[in-house]
Amino acid sequence: MGKEWLIILMLAIASEPSAKAEPPKSSPPPAAADVQAPPSISPPNPNSVAPRPAPPAVQAKCDTGPYRSLVGRTISDVLTTRLPPGTRIYRLGDPVTEPVPPGRLNIEINRGTRVGRIYCS
Repeated sequence: MGKEWLIILMLAIASEPSAKAEPPKSSPPPAAADVQAPPSISPPNPNSVAPRPAPPAVQAKCDTGPYRSLVGRTISDVLTTRLPPGTRIYRLGDPVTEPVPPGRLNIEINRGTRVGRIYCS
């Protein structure tokens, strides 16, 4: 492996959204004087309108058009191109994780150092 794959790995790690979560901050228990009675529950209003369910999330569309010119080019050309977040660059035959998020741009490097194909998952 050469320097190019180290750069590809760094690019892939940098483009993945990080899931850093802070631990929840605990607060001291309330004093006896601070405790309030639970709110009273009223019967449902028959004239009220039930809330509508949220529409399904729109999946990101993947457009390979602007990147088709990279097919046949070298890895360095790919690394100098601004790619959408979450783009996966991998070498043909490398293990690939499943399931793949829909709408992800994939760039496959052939057995050499050239882009073999660009597709959406």
